[in-house]
Amino acid sequence: MSSRTPERGADTLRRYWRSTGTRVLALQAVALVLAFGVAGALASISIRQVSERAYRADVLGEVASLNDEWRHKGVGHLPFTVTKRSRLWHGFEYGLAGPGGDYLAGDASLARLTNAGWSKDATAKGKALAYTEALPGGGWLSVGRDLSTEDRQMRELAAMLALCAAAGVAICLAIAYLTTRWTWRRLDALSATAALVAAGRLDVRAPVKSAAAPDEIDDLSLALNAMLERISRLVDQLRRVTTDVAHDMRRPMTRLRQKLERLSRTAAATPAVAAEVRRLDDEFMEILHTFDALLQLAEIEGSAGPDELIDLTEVAWRVTEALRPDIEDSGRSLEARIDKATVRGDTDLVAQALLNLLENALRHTPGGARIELAVEDNAGAARVRVRDNGRGIPADQRDTALAPLGRLEASRSTPGSGLGLAIAASVATWHGARLELADAEPGLEVSIAFPPVRR
Repeated sequence: MSSRTPERGADTLRRYWRSTGTRVLALQAVALVLAFGVAGALASISIRQVSERAYRADVLGEVASLNDEWRHKGVGHLPFTVTKRSRLWHGFEYGLAGPGGDYLAGDASLARLTNAGWSKDATAKGKALAYTEALPGGGWLSVGRDLSTEDRQMRELAAMLALCAAAGVAICLAIAYLTTRWTWRRLDALSATAALVAAGRLDVRAPVKSAAAPDEIDDLSLALNAMLERISRLVDQLRRVTTDVAHDMRRPMTRLRQKLERLSRTAAATPAVAAEVRRLDDEFMEILHTFDALLQLAEIEGSAGPDELIDLTEVAWRVTEALRPDIEDSGRSLEARIDKATVRGDTDLVAQALLNLLENALRHTPGGARIELAVEDNAGAARVRVRDNGRGIPADQRDTALAPLGRLEASRSTPGSGLGLAIAASVATWHGARLELADAEPGLEVSIAFPPVRR
């Protein structure tokens, strides 16, 4: 079980990603991340510009304060003032250099600035936005604003935007998962309905969540149900017409055969006429068998599915022993390998299907052919195989062989209505089973794979 769990998880992920809703939400999540990225970049640029304008105003204010200081107390008092203000640090950095560029006070990095105007330089405490001006009599005064607070705010903003983007992506993926799971359940119900229809169940209908306010899936279900209603009516009409025609044709043909029987007794004295009457009688019997098969096919397709367990082993042995004398009298051989197997079905219909498969092999194999009937059980799923070493059926003609009244050119001269395989296929479909034709190398293999029995 542990080995299947990763496979189921991988299948779920693949199906989840193939979902259109998931891909749309994934694109929305990418767009959301990009939007947060663009918003973060624009916000960072805007905040830096606002902060820089504010810092420039603060720095210019501090420069004006120092200018007032040296105007009242003289330029020689500036080293003392700069040292004092540096010690009582309140967000500003200072640098003071003499006329020859020699260091006098403050931060050494700022004291080395000798170009008047604004600059961004590294200081002992970090990066600073500095303004430098020349002093009367020579020398340079630089005042800087520490940018560490701004950098920290930018990092916090970037982290917050990244967190918001991650939360947005997580919310998108969660919504996609929940929406997709809900959509899957509804689509699975539609798929199950379609599978039942493909199996011949025209009485099923697709579920509709709300007919008053339908969504897209409800519209699809309603359209499918309307189509099934129409198909069901057409099939019922066709089945009723087929049954009525078969019944109506059978009665006059039966009366005609009775007349042929009377005619055969009258013509017994004339051998040629008697032989012709017998030939006509055989042809009428073939026609009657065809109509009987059509009636049986209509009854199978119009009845409800199986609901009880039957012993497939007993049915197979009974059909084998019933047909063995005819097969062996024809010069062919019949081999049976029948395991214990149980299926959910109808005893008479399963017997009819097996009988049709064996009779089909008897009709379409030459004398001396070998016919095999096998019943196998694989973990509760039964399979019936009928093999022969005759001519077989080419792969491109197998669909024709399974169609009602379908007869291949090679078999048109043999007796039969062309309904044997079609009835067997209908019986298989009615049981939820699958009938397949395959190459027996040489010959033909016809198999019916029944679904597992669920008790």
